[in-house]
Amino acid sequence: MLHRTLGSDQRFYTPIWFETRFPSPPTDWDFTGEDPRLSAAKAEIRGMLDANPDLAAMHPFDAEAADEEIMLLEQSFYSSVPEAFCNIPDYANWVDSHDNTPGYQYLYRVLQFLQWQKKRKGQGVRRWLLKAPHHVHHLDLLLETFPGVKVVQTHRDPLETIPSFTSLNYGLWKLNTDNPDAQAVADIWCAKFSRSMRRAIGIRDQHPDYFLDVSYKDTTRNADGVLESIYKFIDMEFTDNAKASIKEWRDKNRRDGRAVHEYSLEQFGYTEDFLKAEFKEYRDRYGFE
Repeated sequence: MLHRTLGSDQRFYTPIWFETRFPSPPTDWDFTGEDPRLSAAKAEIRGMLDANPDLAAMHPFDAEAADEEIMLLEQSFYSSVPEAFCNIPDYANWVDSHDNTPGYQYLYRVLQFLQWQKKRKGQGVRRWLLKAPHHVHHLDLLLETFPGVKVVQTHRDPLETIPSFTSLNYGLWKLNTDNPDAQAVADIWCAKFSRSMRRAIGIRDQHPDYFLDVSYKDTTRNADGVLESIYKFIDMEFTDNAKASIKEWRDKNRRDGRAVHEYSLEQFGYTEDFLKAEFKEYRDRYGFE
């Protein structure tokens, strides 16, 4: 929600879902009229939601909306996307144990390619607005590959985020198997984020000026205050045009228009005591105890 809200400000480039799935347009397209990749992207989303309608409650899939650049990283093979769709521990271990620099270098290059395309379409801004939880696994590479990057990190208690994230990936596993293993999903993603959150704290301590902390709860109960703090953090004016675009986006994309994402700790074998122990350093640092 926060990503797409900010993305309604036309001063940002954002990765659009269809661009992240199909970054290369047909070589004979002149960049006028409807983008020929849209039909394939919409068909793919229809196929996913037909296979598992519950996904619509977990993530608002929209071929023409801003989405995560993690899908661009997927094409470099340095990405957690494949393991989000199926249980492939050997591949996951390979990604976790290897230097992911080539993936981030590829991401930088393909964003340049998308920027060239956007300019061909008439967009002429100079700032990218990206979003992917995946970056918490590789904050050092993010800072190294994108010099001067500003990182807005939203914080929510892992007692809520980990079951939610596990539920999403369990829903994605359902696309590829009739018998997804809920406990395997839980073990994989809890361990991955527990390990990465501890490492991220150390990296953040070395680069405090690059980060802005935002409470997840404030994104709904004090949304305008959060936006003002972000614009100040990135040294951009929160203009009347930006406010008008944001209001229009909010009016058209109310959360109560979608089904509620339902999940529980018990569904994935979690307990409060276990998650508190796994994420103790993070929960202590950001005041969740």
